[in-house]
Amino acid sequence: MYKLAKNQNPLEKKRLNKGYSQKDMSKQLGITQSQYSRIEKGQTNPKKHLKKLSEILNCDPNKVFESETREEIENDLLNDKTNSFQRMFHEKKEGYVHLKIDGWFTKKQISENYKMILSELNEWRVSEKGIRWRHK
Repeated sequence: MYKLAKNQNPLEKKRLNKGYSQKDMSKQLGITQSQYSRIEKGQTNPKKHLKKLSEILNCDPNKVFESETREEIENDLLNDKTNSFQRMFHEKKEGYVHLKIDGWFTKKQISENYKMILSELNEWRVSEKGIRWRHK
């Protein structure tokens, strides 16, 4: 009943948004850090701490374990500045590239990254013996 979905922990997010560590929360609740951790992980019934949790987090007791609205979650994802566009060219097979793309990119960023890859594919050649050299 109290099991939380992986990577979707509203209590943890609320705590972090307030700038509290698990130790801070446990002190305010008068419990150990490991007891608090079990509450946050959904491994123990939080009912007796619900009122105090709502006071600490400045929200209604019914909202302590409630996730943000879909719009807030989407905004968090879209505003995440961390993205990765990695490429690795095959050493022996000309024209093969392994791409690892993660994060949110603008249309312009996608276009620029793909232009760069195509340009680099045209600049490198592979000999029959598998030796790569810059063509230009």
